Amino acid sequence: VVNDNDSVIGIVTAVDALKAIREGKSLNAMTAKDIMTPHPSEIKKDTPINDIIDVMIKKEIVTVPVVEDNTNEIIGVVSRLDIITEKLKEELRPQD
Repeated sequence: VVNDNDSVIGIVTAVDALKAIREGKSLNAMTAKDIMTPHPSEIKKDTPINDIIDVMIKKEIVTVPVVEDNTNEIIGVVSRLDIITEKLKEELRPQD
């Protein structure tokens, strides 16, 4: 979830949706801001993979928003699966 300046102000995860459902809320009648987790962890685009993994493990999160260095505008997200997939590809590449 971003504000008018495209800066990250929250994130909606599957857990957020499940909590809303459990509370009897209708997801069709809500906005992302209604169920988001505010102030999520975020990373810069040049953050080393091991640092991203550390954030994910420490915060027990699955995805992390990636933001521009100088504007904090969101430019993507990194998930646990993205990291695992990339590491597996690296290991399977033929070595010269």
